[in-house]
Amino acid sequence: MNLRLARERALISVLTLLVVASCRSANDSPATPGAPAETVVSSTPPYQTKEPDRYRATRTITSVTADGKTTVTKSSTARDGERRRTEYGFASTRMVFLNLPEGTFVLLPAEKLYANSGGETVPGAAEDGEISPEKLLHDEAASTSYQKLGAELIAGRNTNKYRVVVNSSNAASVSPSDALIWIDEGLGMPIRSETKSSDGTRVTMELSEIALDVDKGLFKIPEDYQRVTMSELVRGYIGRTVKR
Repeated sequence: MNLRLARERALISVLTLLVVASCRSANDSPATPGAPAETVVSSTPPYQTKEPDRYRATRTITSVTADGKTTVTKSSTARDGERRRTEYGFASTRMVFLNLPEGTFVLLPAEKLYANSGGETVPGAAEDGEISPEKLLHDEAASTSYQKLGAELIAGRNTNKYRVVVNSSNAASVSPSDALIWIDEGLGMPIRSETKSSDGTRVTMELSEIALDVDKGLFKIPEDYQRVTMSELVRGYIGRTVKR
């Protein structure tokens, strides 16, 4: 996994666990008629995907457990070449990651605080365990079957739909999963996915509010923000969420 993304996800996981501890005091759409259904058994996808150099979008992930418990998380992403902004919402507050040529920064807009995350590690951070279409598509230990289901219109955008089945009979570290993935023809990246795991969990990912124009101001740290250490920023984040 990309080191930068691993660091972000690890930090988010740790912060979420700390907040919880502190507070304790889809239907399958039909394929296009007549479209070819080609099945290819391979360890690599029968297509290429690439993130646009310049775009912005909102990502919504909905997870439903076997007993019906639903969790919805939203984040927004903006990219302009080497610059990237990712914004998450946790416990009624926001956290922003800025990946800039000069470093990776974490911002708390409500507290007007920011820190450079590159020089510090996050205690207790674990390896990311998220089940995602990207992870399913690139897990070399599993036998993966790809089936092209044809073209489909998603929220007014032209996409190609694929079914991806991971058979983990020879891969103990991977759970059997069945995913539907819609790849946007213009963007060249997935804009929707539906994943079903053997334990009954269903996860849906959807991109919305997609645009190719990006405000360069999104990648700047406001002048009135105070720079602190990562430890101080975490304490500020927890302090705010506990007050709510």
